[in-house]
Amino acid sequence: MRFAKSLSTIILSYFPYIEIPDFWTKCDAIFSTGIYPDGQSNIHDLWKRIFSEWFPNSNYENANAPEFEMTYDRGNDMYEMEIGISVVKKPVS
Repeated sequence: MRFAKSLSTIILSYFPYIEIPDFWTKCDAIFSTGIYPDGQSNIHDLWKRIFSEWFPNSNYENANAPEFEMTYDRGNDMYEMEIGISVVKKPVS
């Protein structure tokens, strides 16, 4: 647990026989790359857009909890990636 709490981003692989602790599975905001051909996810661009566009224009801020990346194999060499981030409402000024 000490190791997991020190990470700001956790990249998970799906292994159905591994139990994931509850504190890792709470994400309030999920962002998707959409479906793309293998090797063309633009995941780094999505991270940049979340922090440069979405957060400044939303009523939320990062909750400083673990963040997730998940990759889904959609078949025919097509994939989708998701970023999960725990968020909290911005304080009212």
